[in-house]
Amino acid sequence: MSKSSMNTILLIEDDPGDALLIKEMLEYQECKAHLVTVERLSEGIKYLQQNVCDIVLLDMNLPDSSGLPTMTRLLDAAPSIPIIVLTGLSDESFGTEAVKSGAQDYLVKGDIDGRILKRAMFYAVERKKLEIALKQTRDLFERQARIDYLTGIYNRLMFTELLEAELQRARRYGSDLSLIMFDLDHFKKVNDDYGHNMGDHVLKEVALLVSESIRAHDILTRWGGEEFMVLIPKCDHSNAVILAEKLRCLLEFHDFGSGLQVTASFGVTQFRADDHADSFTVRSDQALYKAKQNGRNRIEAL
Repeated sequence: MSKSSMNTILLIEDDPGDALLIKEMLEYQECKAHLVTVERLSEGIKYLQQNVCDIVLLDMNLPDSSGLPTMTRLLDAAPSIPIIVLTGLSDESFGTEAVKSGAQDYLVKGDIDGRILKRAMFYAVERKKLEIALKQTRDLFERQARIDYLTGIYNRLMFTELLEAELQRARRYGSDLSLIMFDLDHFKKVNDDYGHNMGDHVLKEVALLVSESIRAHDILTRWGGEEFMVLIPKCDHSNAVILAEKLRCLLEFHDFGSGLQVTASFGVTQFRADDHADSFTVRSDQALYKAKQNGRNRIEAL
């Protein structure tokens, strides 16, 4: 944003003299942005909910709010709008705290002129844009660190975190916790015969089918390659086997396109009092291995 591209400035200020002074400063600097002035925080929040605004100039002491909560309430209501806090000489410490809490800058009313104000607004807008961009990048990296890039479900790293939390919950409350591990049968042949694009399609389709067939709080994970985990809180051994059979049939009779049908082998186990993360997952792996040994496209439970 250039210095001349600011369109609307919201001034929340209950002192008519200070409001007039701000208006005159901006006019003297030939700031062409539309200045909207309100006297109460509630009016400012209402305006932001209904209108587009580039920046807010905020007096910290208003008829309906005073001190640091004035800024934090405004930031909660409009987190993407840059805020410059206006303070009196005696309230300068509030300005420092406001910046620590999310304001882009603070200005002491008695020390500012038009040039300082215009420059502060420009840099406040630019800093806010950078802050939002950095947050979006950080959120993307955090998501990529926990989500499987191909299927869009949790990856092994995220599963490890969630598993530990569910194990602690099961120990604390004595609740049931079951685990299903399944592996697509002869998946290498899918890639060899149909190509890796079809193989990727199958993996994504499997993730979608299973996601739509489990409860919202069940945890589906791509464990690696063509292996998947389903962690099932508050589910005992017999119900976990029933779910595994449901999933086995779902995959066996699904048309993946081009005449391709895929089966899977399943290993099921239930949490035991002496289990830790490794023993729990290893036992599901052992059950899965047994299912493969016994002919594939079947369920074994340990």
